[in-house]
Amino acid sequence: MEQTNNRTDEIPCFTLEHLIAMHGASPEHELSRGCLVAISNSQRRIFRYPCRIDALFIGVCTEGETEITFNLNTFRLTRNSLFVYTPKNIIQANSDDEFKAHMIAITPEFMRHINVDIKRMMPLFLRYANQPCIELAEEESQMLRGFIEQVGHELERPKTLFGDDVVSGLVSATIYKVCDILYRHQSAQPVHEAPIRSRSEFYFKEFMRLLGENYKSERSVSFYAQKLCITPKYLTTLIKRVSGKSVSDWIDDYVILEAKTLLKSSNMSIQEIAYYLNFPNQSFFGCYFKRHAGLSPSQYKLQS
Repeated sequence: MEQTNNRTDEIPCFTLEHLIAMHGASPEHELSRGCLVAISNSQRRIFRYPCRIDALFIGVCTEGETEITFNLNTFRLTRNSLFVYTPKNIIQANSDDEFKAHMIAITPEFMRHINVDIKRMMPLFLRYANQPCIELAEEESQMLRGFIEQVGHELERPKTLFGDDVVSGLVSATIYKVCDILYRHQSAQPVHEAPIRSRSEFYFKEFMRLLGENYKSERSVSFYAQKLCITPKYLTTLIKRVSGKSVSDWIDDYVILEAKTLLKSSNMSIQEIAYYLNFPNQSFFGCYFKRHAGLSPSQYKLQS
């Protein structure tokens, strides 16, 4: 058991190559030079199940629609919707058959080697972290799609003396264009953090912060109530009033989302996942997962 825990100190965060290979997908443009461009619906199966990817994704919907779950928040993408996914969060998408998008994915290694001012951009990305989807005007959408298409065209060309520099410059320009769009939308419609208008909202915000930090090891209502210095009954009443969901429901949602991600996107065994999520044994974890997901862990893992 000690050996298992040592192997799973940290949830794996998968690279683009790993994720694409695991799902048997063939990207329209082969992953090259640290970035991937897909201009079709060919990649949607990759995100059918929850997964965590170590890459920056920028996408613009061109046809159809899809429902994207970013951690536990759900958003709907339609034509001309911009979506920005930052590394190491959990994403899942349920697309219709008509869904198509222009998408570029950029690895952290590539980001470190291109000419972009990450520190200057970070406040913008953090501001939109909980609202990663915005609606673009037709002109904005066409312009951004043009940037992505140009990167794709250059990736298809044979490597030349200055080819990598051309790709780096185009990717940098694409990222800056996204930041420019986000900044202009922020100026037109500022994204303010909603003021905490009541005691219930304050406790809900603090509970969600604690849950994000502790859900892998703590599933009892009393743990969170104690951290907030209130009774479990009072915490349950407050959270239900603000969100419409109970404390237990929120905890279960976080745990099941993490379990699904690990079952589909890791090489960990079911027993290792059970220990990692602080279940006493595999059997207990199996019953818990089936009760909330409707399938056993092994059935979910094998589901295509």
